[in-house]
Amino acid sequence: MPGRGNGSDIPTATGCQFPAASRCCCRRRRFVGAAGLILTAGGVVMTVGCRPVATANPGAAPPPPASASASSQPPPAAATTPRPPFEVVTVGGTPEAIGRAHGQALRDRIRMLEARYVKAIFGDANRHAAGLVAAAGFRPLLRPHHRAELDALSEAAGLPAGQMLLANSFLDLVPSVGCSTIALSGAASADGVPRLGRNLDFPSFDVADDQSLVVVVRPAGRHAFAAVTWPGLVGVLSGMNEHGLTLANMEVARTPRLPDAMPYALLYRTILEECRTVAEAIELLEQEKRQTANNLMLMDAAGDRALVEITPAGIVVRRAAASAPLAATNHHRGDRDEPRLCTRYDCLVGDTGRDWGRLDRGALQKLLARTSQGDLTLQSMIFEPHDRRLLLAVGKRAAGRAFHALDLGPLLTSPAQR
Repeated sequence: MPGRGNGSDIPTATGCQFPAASRCCCRRRRFVGAAGLILTAGGVVMTVGCRPVATANPGAAPPPPASASASSQPPPAAATTPRPPFEVVTVGGTPEAIGRAHGQALRDRIRMLEARYVKAIFGDANRHAAGLVAAAGFRPLLRPHHRAELDALSEAAGLPAGQMLLANSFLDLVPSVGCSTIALSGAASADGVPRLGRNLDFPSFDVADDQSLVVVVRPAGRHAFAAVTWPGLVGVLSGMNEHGLTLANMEVARTPRLPDAMPYALLYRTILEECRTVAEAIELLEQEKRQTANNLMLMDAAGDRALVEITPAGIVVRRAAASAPLAATNHHRGDRDEPRLCTRYDCLVGDTGRDWGRLDRGALQKLLARTSQGDLTLQSMIFEPHDRRLLLAVGKRAAGRAFHALDLGPLLTSPAQR
C-alpha cells in the first residue's frame, strides 16, 4: 500500500449500498455524507507504479536475476543476527481475554499508531471524522467474537471503540495498490520444500516501519494462527495457522464501497480460524460476503497453492502446474497471463522460471529484494507451511535486510497440547 499522492487514481463511489442494520434515515444520510468525503477526498493513498524500484529509470540497466553470482549479494542469512528487530506476542482464550491481553501488552504502541499513523492516512481531521462515521457501519457485520475482542482491546488500550474499529477497517475505506507474492512447489528447489514469499508494501509515514511484530493468537474453540502485523490490528494480512494454512493479500484497483460485509482483514483471519486447507479456504470465500476486491495467495501444509481473485460479486481461482510458479501482484488476471502489465509480476515469473530447481531460501530472498518497492516494503517474509516456519525481515526496504527464522509450530500449540 504505497504512499500518498494527488488522488487522480482514486475512483469515485458508484452504487454504494448500506448495511441492512442501518435503518434510520438520518443515520443513512450521515453514512452517505461520510462516504462522499472519504471516497472523493483524493490524495490519501496512490500507487507508485508496478516497476521495481531498481528499474524505475527506464534507461537504467535491469538488476541481475535472483540466481546471479557473487556480484549480487543476497540479504544476510537468518542466523547472522540472533536478536530479531520485532516482538512476538502470544494471546489466547476467550475473545475478551484475547482483546485485553493484546491491549495491555501493546497499549502505548497502539495509542501512538492511532495518533500518528491512522490519522495521517486520512490527512486531516475532517476526513478522519468521516472515516469514524463510515467505519461504524462495519460493527453489525463483524462476527460476534471479533466484535467482543475489539471492544476489550479498545478498553484495555484506552481508546474509543470507534477509533479501534476504524484502525481495523480503513483498508476497506481507502483504495490503495501494493504488495507482491509468489508460491512455489517443492519442485522449485533442491530441498523439495514448498514456499510462499511475500513483500508487504505500505506507507510508513516514518512511524510504521519500526512497529512490525508477530502476534500469535490461540482462540478458544478455533484454530490458532500467527499474523505478521502491527499493534492494534486484529485482522490478518499475512499469516499461518496451526495446520499450516498460509495466506497473504494484495490490493487491486477498485471502486470503494460502504460497509456491506466484514472488513477484508477480518475475513482472512476467519479463514485461518476456521479452515485447514486451501480447498476449505476457497469454499469459505465462496460462501461469505466479500467487502473489498483483493488478491489472496493461499498455500497449505500439503503444498497446495491457489491465488484467489476476489470481488464483492464473486471469486476467480488461479492455479499453476507443479513445475511452474504461482505469482500475483496488484491485478486481476483471470486466465490471462498478460506481459508488461506489472514488471514486478514479470520479474517474479521470469526469474523463477529461469532458476527453477534452484530456488532455495537465499534465492527467494534475493528475488523478494529485486521486486521490492524501496522504502514502501516494510515486511518481507517466506513461509514454509509444511514445517510451520516463517522467515521474516522488517523495516524500510525490508527485503534487503536480515531475515529471521521463527519456528511457529510450538508457538501455535497451547501448553496443554504439548
